[in-house]
Amino acid sequence: MSLLWAIETTAVLSVLWTVIESIRRLYFHPLAHIPGPRLAALTWWYEFYFDAIQPGQYVFKIQELHRQYGPIIRITPDEIHINDVGYLDTVYAPSMTRRDKYSYQLRGLRVPGGVGTTADYNLHKVRREALTSFFCKRNILYLERVITAKVTQLKHAIATHAANKAPVNLSDVFFAFSNDVAANFLFAHQTDVLADEQKAATLCRNGKELMMGINLNKHFPQIPDFLESPPMSISRSMMPPGLLDLLTLFDRVRDELVSIMRSKESPTANEKPLGPTGKESVYASVLDNPSLPASEKTLLRLEQEGALLVLAETESPAQTLNIIFYHILANPLILSKLRNELSTVPESASWTQLEQLPYLSAVIEEGQPTLLWRHGTNRSRKPYVIPAGTPISITTRSAHTAETVFPEPFLFDPERWLGDAGRERRKFQMAFGKGGRECLGLELARAELYLVVTTLVRSFEMTLWETESNDVAFLHDYHVAMPKMDSKGVRVMAKVI
Repeated sequence: MSLLWAIETTAVLSVLWTVIESIRRLYFHPLAHIPGPRLAALTWWYEFYFDAIQPGQYVFKIQELHRQYGPIIRITPDEIHINDVGYLDTVYAPSMTRRDKYSYQLRGLRVPGGVGTTADYNLHKVRREALTSFFCKRNILYLERVITAKVTQLKHAIATHAANKAPVNLSDVFFAFSNDVAANFLFAHQTDVLADEQKAATLCRNGKELMMGINLNKHFPQIPDFLESPPMSISRSMMPPGLLDLLTLFDRVRDELVSIMRSKESPTANEKPLGPTGKESVYASVLDNPSLPASEKTLLRLEQEGALLVLAETESPAQTLNIIFYHILANPLILSKLRNELSTVPESASWTQLEQLPYLSAVIEEGQPTLLWRHGTNRSRKPYVIPAGTPISITTRSAHTAETVFPEPFLFDPERWLGDAGRERRKFQMAFGKGGRECLGLELARAELYLVVTTLVRSFEMTLWETESNDVAFLHDYHVAMPKMDSKGVRVMAKVI
């Protein structure tokens, strides 16, 4: 009888709590005056449905809700979304960028030690400053040879397919290229995924599957916690391939860290200076940084930092290259204009020389694919007052599909970035973020894009092979934009010019 009474009491209290909390969220919550669907105000299950059941669709549902409720809406019990490009300067004003990120949106990535997943503003600042010198443009220019060597290897890989009159999967080789550049730029050792296209295809597919788990991780962090809690000998068989690849990356970073630490302890240690930072590896630079406390130099924290940097510096450039090459091959006029401009500079042109080409720069701007969620506080927007500490999201999709700034936003149109209008439009470019949270690897990614696009456009005639627009379209949101689920990537037939 006592057990039955306890169950009944628990059930009654649960129902009572649910009713009271529902009333609070709907009528007495600080965001109760913000319009939006009642279900979104009541529960995170609304977001979960469009994140997981309707896979990666909430970003599109949000746009639909804006058409119904207006430019500012409540999309979860404690979060609002703004669909107004005129508000970007407010969200990204200096006083706003000195705010914490919304940790709820970051937990799906499962790497809290990374600079890009650090919610706290002050901690993010410390972690970022420890890496800034290694990612500065001067250091990337010094290490441009790391990129150009991989560009040459990429060119040879495609030329082999051309000689064999076999299709090449650009998505796979772009992934391998970006992964190698990221690892070889960051670490003292060398990787060569590009030498094995089958391995590249497997890693690319596994990486996509890993990203597709992000939304589920966000809503149910207990699932990955459970998978990672038993000994690896047991849990490894239950883990998806993408997670195993991530753990392998952790191991690789750990090995390098241990090697660096041991070399510093050796009485015969003699580090070889390299470039403006005077360090061979980003981690040698981080470990020697006097402003970084010891708690920030632990193996686990730096493993997570390294893994996130490699993932970010692989995914974004590779995806951008997929989008660019699909569209320039699907639009001969764009390709012709690009070739005409490239003919005005020597084949030995450096990245900084290529940056001066307006049409090439416009093509690269138009190809940016990523998403962005931001957190601002303590601002008002007529006719609504936003309480201090409220998470504010502005997706890149919202900014980049505003027709007042980007006419015909779903048309691949490099012309929009040219001239005075194009320069003005750049302040609405959100692909790499803004302010203090701007992407750390921006310059590295840009160097890759300029050098790859230039080399491949000059070297090959390509035609799309069994590839359609949905193979690069933004159809699902898994923290990055993803195309159709069964996409095999951007595939082409190539012919050496």
